[in-house]
Amino acid sequence: MLWNLTYADSDRWAEVYAIAGKPRPWWKRSGSPRLRLLDGSPEVRSLVDETSDVKWANLQRTQSGAILYFRVRLEVYGVPWNRKDIQVEWAERDNDGTLKLRSADQNVTLAFSAGQHKAVQAFVHDAFGPS
Repeated sequence: MLWNLTYADSDRWAEVYAIAGKPRPWWKRSGSPRLRLLDGSPEVRSLVDETSDVKWANLQRTQSGAILYFRVRLEVYGVPWNRKDIQVEWAERDNDGTLKLRSADQNVTLAFSAGQHKAVQAFVHDAFGPS
């Protein structure tokens, strides 16, 4: 499920944390390398297509999975995932790597440079388990 996380709504954050778990402390390296958001489910795709800007995304590790964050104009959107409900798929594309994350209600395709491959792979392994 896609969430607008721009505003500090405690009820909304409680629902996001119920899916993905509470965030890990920042000193435990809870963030992924910067990723390019290429594609996703129809609701994500409509946001990606809304502007011509490159959509950068970041995954934040949580106690039970991860939350994907990306910005469209001035709004911050998030997709929480629980490690039990996620499927991870790796691919290569034009010297870059791609990461597809899928669940029953949401999917996204993220790209990263060849130099980030080990860091992204380690992050995904820690957040979602071995793939």
